[in-house]
Amino acid sequence: MPNRGLLVAVVLLAVLAGGIYWSNQEEAKKSAAPSVDSSPKLLEIPEDQFTRIEVKRRDGSVAVVERQASGWQLTAPRQLPVDARAVQGLVTALALVTADRIVDEKPGDLMQYGFASPQLDISIARKDGKKHQLLLGEDSPLGTTVYAQVAGDQRLYTVSTATRGALDKVWQDLRDRRLLTFYDAKLRTVELNGIAFSKTGDRWTMTKPQPWRADNFAVEDLVRKLTEAKMEVVPEDEEQEFPAKFAGAAPYAIAKATDDQGTQQLEVRKDKEGGFYAKSSAVEGVFRLPAEAVESLAKKPEDFRDRKLFEFGFAEPTKVEVKSGETLRAFEKSGAEWKSGAKKIDPGSVQQIVDKLRELSATGFAAAGGGKPAAEYTVTLAGKTEKVTVNQAGEKYFATRPGDATVYELDSKGIDELRQLAADAKTLP
Repeated sequence: MPNRGLLVAVVLLAVLAGGIYWSNQEEAKKSAAPSVDSSPKLLEIPEDQFTRIEVKRRDGSVAVVERQASGWQLTAPRQLPVDARAVQGLVTALALVTADRIVDEKPGDLMQYGFASPQLDISIARKDGKKHQLLLGEDSPLGTTVYAQVAGDQRLYTVSTATRGALDKVWQDLRDRRLLTFYDAKLRTVELNGIAFSKTGDRWTMTKPQPWRADNFAVEDLVRKLTEAKMEVVPEDEEQEFPAKFAGAAPYAIAKATDDQGTQQLEVRKDKEGGFYAKSSAVEGVFRLPAEAVESLAKKPEDFRDRKLFEFGFAEPTKVEVKSGETLRAFEKSGAEWKSGAKKIDPGSVQQIVDKLRELSATGFAAAGGGKPAAEYTVTLAGKTEKVTVNQAGEKYFATRPGDATVYELDSKGIDELRQLAADAKTLP
């Protein structure tokens, strides 16, 4: 009897082991098999294989871009240069299209999902001769996904609405929408409503209405705004009304930019409703501009003038002199140390003076100066010295720079702070 019990136990153990083995094998098969609810790849195309993309929309509009020897080109419905970033974004979105899920392995009537008149019908031609077609039908009932199908694959998928957004492009989205196409690295001069600037090295100088020092950041911001000025994307029938609106609108701004290829001009007008319309010598047609694109075009010469008294920027001086009345404090760098005469000076004290001189700015500009000498500041760097002289006339302070006809108005706060900082500079033991 004991032997019989042992035999039964062995048999039961074998059955149990076999059941576990079979269960594990079945789980392995399930893991290896594609799941109906998995997220398969609808398209996977190397980006260098794209040679042609055609996007057809339900409204009948078509956009075709083709890769040519010189790069991508819009070929339909018009032959136009493209926005390289916009086309690259479309290529990247199509290079890998992943489904949200498989709805049906073998769907019956696809028309109920919107494929009789798809929202998007996208055709792709490849360098190796292969072709792909992606269709996006109706939105799913929840509105978070879109029904999709790929030519040659009978399965019905859904993709996210974000995927649709990345692929839903009209030809105006893909064209180069810049109104000025100059190369900013080669820019020589810029003009805005009679205000002219000339560039030498990395600095801008105002040449009209007067040869004044220009605020480099302000001019660079103007250049950036001109390069970013782009036409609005609107329906073609609405765009056809723009020439008449431009003709009836009031002049707002004229900007010119000259690089090594020549001069381009942008003329902007504003209508009674507050709309902005533009005509460019670089692009044929009349276009509407968003209001934020013309903010920098309403500035006056004073907005571009450099109000900072010193130009040394973030460079480190080797010598600083602060003269207030008859009192002169001079600080000179020797190796890593600052000295005033033979005495060592706390570097932090000198740094405060340097920072204050770096920030010293005019509150305005005067036609003439005058008054009695009140202060003088000198900053010496390797191979260059900058000097600012300050006069006081009553409660007003005027500053001048050698070789600069501009008279700068200052408030007393900065002058008082510099005098105090120089007086309080700490001597080290």
